[in-house]
Amino acid sequence: MSAQYDLYETPDIKQTGEKQPLHPRIVPKGTIGQDEFLDRVHKFTGISRSLLAGAMQSFQNELKDLLANGWIVELGEIGYFSVSLQGPPVMHKKDVRAQSIKLKNINYLPTKQFKREVGYDMRLERTESLTRPKGNGRSEAECLALITAHLEKYPCMTRTDYCHMTGHDKKRALKELNAFIEKEILMRYGAGKQVVYAKKMI
Repeated sequence: MSAQYDLYETPDIKQTGEKQPLHPRIVPKGTIGQDEFLDRVHKFTGISRSLLAGAMQSFQNELKDLLANGWIVELGEIGYFSVSLQGPPVMHKKDVRAQSIKLKNINYLPTKQFKREVGYDMRLERTESLTRPKGNGRSEAECLALITAHLEKYPCMTRTDYCHMTGHDKKRALKELNAFIEKEILMRYGAGKQVVYAKKMI
């Protein structure tokens, strides 16, 4: 088995109008859900699936509690989990109220060993992404078809998912997603990096 990649033009952030260099990006094969993940571990280890499911739920609960209480958590060679915060821009500490500080993101940092092992096992193969845009990118109808197909399989999608599906850069993706929200095709949930998009409820 191998991981597939394609080459994409780097977004013209400075808007110079010049052709940008290409960079490699993984072409996702899809998403492995928890049930399939547990099935794979069960087949590989022979450990009871119900035991694995219980252990995963326990890991999740303990990880959540430790992060919420300000700990950095190491999960073996997998790596480290921590949290980051966000608040209003201020010049003096006295101008900050506790209520204005909130969770920004949950961060994951793999260990060097884990990264090495993933890199060692990875076999890369060049492919042409089926969702790679041509010319000026995909039309609205094409984008809607991709969104519909994705949301038939999964309950929601992220901006990154949309970029991978359409090949559009972050700025264009956000503009198009906001347009679909205005047309009441999609709904937005969450804030900051935790934003996801789902079908508009009728």
